Amino acid sequence: MAEADLSRLLASLSVLKRDGVWRFETIDKDEASWAELINLREVREIAMLFQEAEGLTVITAATKTTPQDNRWTWLELSVFSDLQAVGFLAKVAAALTAADVPCNAVAAFHHDHIFVPEQKADAAIAAIEALRTAA
Repeated sequence: MAEADLSRLLASLSVLKRDGVWRFETIDKDEASWAELINLREVREIAMLFQEAEGLTVITAATKTTPQDNRWTWLELSVFSDLQAVGFLAKVAAALTAADVPCNAVAAFHHDHIFVPEQKADAAIAAIEALRTAA
């Protein structure tokens, strides 16, 4: 069952570092097509698709040529957080801010997911797990 209580969410928080390195891409709204997505799927694993007014945001596996500033580690917050939970991601974002770690958050049905720069993954994990200790 999904948890909405902030103190219980923080007390049970753990972080799963997903395999691979990821990158953010966009397909312009005038170019986004299922054919393009099928091509991406054949080339790289797709982690997320999100339709925005400007186009389609796609998170895919990074390649050797992906620039360093677009290489992200995927951290799964391993608590089943309720979509109505208040303050959970704010606490995580504040902990990452204090550790000087930028993040991009994705809320999914079962878990929240945080993408952090590849070189700051260990600092991010430590900052997030410290929330559990402090709870």
